Amino acid sequence: MKHLSNRRLAAALLLFCSSEVWGHSAMFPDGFKFDDSNEGDLPPAMMSAMQAATLCQGGSAGGYPCNNVDLMSFVAKADMGGGSANLNDIWGYSDPQTGAEIAIVGRNNGTSFVDVTTADAPVYLGFLPSHNNGSDSWRDIKVYNDHAFIVADGGGNSSHGLQVFDLRTLRNLPSPGQTLSETAHMGGFGNAHNIAINEDSGYAYVVGSNQCSGGLYMVDISDPLNPQYAGCFSSDGYTHDAQCVIYGGPDTEYSGREICVGYNEDTITIVDVTDKFNPVQVSRTLYQGSQYTHQGWFLDGNHSTLIMNDELDESRNGHNTTSYIYDVSDLESPAELGRYVGPTPAIDHNLYTKDGYVYETNYRAGLRILDAENIASGQLSEVAYFDTIPNSNSAQFSGTWSNYAYFASGNVILSDIGNGLFVVRPDWDAINNPDPDPDPDPDPDDPQYCSAASNNASEEWIGEVSLATFSHSSGSSTYSDFTAQVVNLDEGDNAVSLTPAFSGSSYGEYWKIWIDLNGDGDFDDSGEEVFSSGGTSSSTVTGTLTLPAGSEGVSTRLRIAMRYNAAPSPCGSFNYGEVEDYSVTIGAGGGGGGGDSDPVTYSNDASYSIPDNNATGVSSPIDVDRGGASESISVSVDITHTYIGDLEVDLLAPGGTVFNLHNRSGGSADDIVQTYNLDAGTVESSGQWSLRVRDRANLDTGAINQWSLTFQ
Repeated sequence: MKHLSNRRLAAALLLFCSSEVWGHSAMFPDGFKFDDSNEGDLPPAMMSAMQAATLCQGGSAGGYPCNNVDLMSFVAKADMGGGSANLNDIWGYSDPQTGAEIAIVGRNNGTSFVDVTTADAPVYLGFLPSHNNGSDSWRDIKVYNDHAFIVADGGGNSSHGLQVFDLRTLRNLPSPGQTLSETAHMGGFGNAHNIAINEDSGYAYVVGSNQCSGGLYMVDISDPLNPQYAGCFSSDGYTHDAQCVIYGGPDTEYSGREICVGYNEDTITIVDVTDKFNPVQVSRTLYQGSQYTHQGWFLDGNHSTLIMNDELDESRNGHNTTSYIYDVSDLESPAELGRYVGPTPAIDHNLYTKDGYVYETNYRAGLRILDAENIASGQLSEVAYFDTIPNSNSAQFSGTWSNYAYFASGNVILSDIGNGLFVVRPDWDAINNPDPDPDPDPDPDDPQYCSAASNNASEEWIGEVSLATFSHSSGSSTYSDFTAQVVNLDEGDNAVSLTPAFSGSSYGEYWKIWIDLNGDGDFDDSGEEVFSSGGTSSSTVTGTLTLPAGSEGVSTRLRIAMRYNAAPSPCGSFNYGEVEDYSVTIGAGGGGGGGDSDPVTYSNDASYSIPDNNATGVSSPIDVDRGGASESISVSVDITHTYIGDLEVDLLAPGGTVFNLHNRSGGSADDIVQTYNLDAGTVESSGQWSLRVRDRANLDTGAINQWSLTFQ
């Protein structure tokens, strides 16, 4: 055995000693139960045995929603053996002798083989029944050295073991549509959920079996017809899926060693399996919001980044399809870079990577292709999709199970559980050359900023922002648009104070502020990141925001982001925290903004009861005798209420202009006592102003205690 370095030995001992504390029980239910209810009508194409090629045009290919992906063909499940049995996993085989591209399609009761070399004219070759004729919802296939290795799960496959099929026999079948026979078989285990194969080492890793506590059951397949048990890793219990590689990443402690990344129901667990009889757990990583750690894949052969999915977080946590991005350049300390949140609520299933793109198969949302160009910043962007369930993207278990994207032709095969095999082709010309200027004449007075938000603000959010003389407090929200409020800053130094708020425990938060100084609708230009906390803190962060000479007179957008445990970016989504947008005006210096005249304040100290659940609400008036344009104003309010998430608070100008101050944010927090800074522009200041408060829900009560209006 190769001796462990001190670093690796320490990690191994720590993990061993903590296994009793952190180890989970085996075989959490993965939640899958086929459910095709509420799918809606299917396209006519799916009703036919073979559907020929149809280009994606106008967002549709033969009735299937799409973007930059063409439909090459469809084969219904009834037309590829196995009767009416549903589909599950899918893999591919490229024959090195003939060049044929073969889809290997898992079925509840066996495996179908379809020649998709001519993508618009697929040929069903044959059907391999399950070992001992078992049948259940799960089957998994991988390929090594011209042989398919097949496992199957569920009570109907309790004696399945490892089924081996020589793929070269497909070259000389007497005719299409044959019933095939397994070439070899290995016992030693019965049912198993998945199989991973490291083609560089000649080892297979059976996971989720009835051996090794469901962990890595290692098999030497260097002689495919004589697979041999090689070792076991069971100390972290059940593994749902895995990827195993000869490590070529930046963590030199593990260079050239064989590493498995296991997706272990509630953790990402990395194991050094170089010595099959003495595997060593390298790390075990938990993450917030986990429901069922399902599957993942390295981005590329550099092995420094991986993308992972959680099969039950969408349905249980109530958010859209979420992909978790990890920096694994230090195998002993993986760090979450960010989370990509997709456009639909569909459940995610299997994903794979190729050439800088992520190919996700998300049940009812179908194939989703994501560009990983900005993955180092924790960001992915969708560039193409093909949806096999046109009328539903709900979080239910039907639609696409998996995909295989590694054919030299560039075609991608998809297994739709209840319907059949799809062959599709991404339009790489369209993906790589999108419309370079979709809006050639944007409105310079209305720049369109990128979206940014956290996925969850229930545990931590931006509590208070103080910039120069501006101060604003707010409640829990993943994103808040406070652009009706104006922050007055000066060229040079401006004081910064940023305070997080927590619902319970405190966490380390990382802060950044950006200002669109050149008004081009983004925060990407040099100097537009104007403040960074430089690290995480669970308490108030203070510092200085410095604006360059020459920025006087700029009125633009300011963005503040607070992110849990990692530096935020100005665009995209991340796991926990909040993003807030404000308007900002930059003065010449000397005190953080303001006009040339002395401020004038008007107030109303009378108390006004707020009627419960009333669309009219109550208004507290102030008569202003100051003439001219209002420009910069401050509104200080003192409102008592037992649930401020019910409240809408508006400032009404004499001419009827409405400025929204508070729009049902803050949840169950009590009372609003804060100052809002606004740019009222040319709105006439003379006349009656009103503070209007409307309670839009039942039960809670309150009052306007007092408020004031200051013209700067």
